[in-house]
Amino acid sequence: MCGQLFIQEDLMVAYNIEQLQTLFRPSDELVITQNLDLKGTTLARWGWLHDSSQQLILFARLENIQHSRLFNNAYQNQRCIVLASGYYEWDQSRIKQKIVNKNHEPLYIAAVYNENQDRVALITHESQPSIAWVHHRQPMILNESEAREYLNHPIKNLDFLRNQDLVVESTMRQASLF
Repeated sequence: MCGQLFIQEDLMVAYNIEQLQTLFRPSDELVITQNLDLKGTTLARWGWLHDSSQQLILFARLENIQHSRLFNNAYQNQRCIVLASGYYEWDQSRIKQKIVNKNHEPLYIAAVYNENQDRVALITHESQPSIAWVHHRQPMILNESEAREYLNHPIKNLDFLRNQDLVVESTMRQASLF
């Protein structure tokens, strides 16, 4: 379910991102925007700290986000978009898979923002058929116009779920350290 995000140089140039880091893991700072023009980026740490347990929560499920005590307020009032070129996921055989838009367009990942903690949680849903063999869940990826609409209003029409053009670009074997 999206173990790492990455940004390639073309996206950094297009959005004037002055960030040396190109690979993002949980608890790293992600590139986000809350601006309707999708420009004007800032950084926020990946993963909310749960109030009572201080557990790091990376993802919010789309199916129950409106009923979640933890995420509902942010979903209604503090939405953001995480910018990425793609993400990595490990399949059931523990092989790292690189997932990108088939046209190599930016990924606009819907997220919720916790202003007090300066942290984000990515919204996820059931995977589309083309990548479901890698993992049964995926980030909520929007196109540019859907991303702007999401920043204005919580998602009500789930048509975007049918229009995602994600592909597994490569299979990478990760060497064992043992």
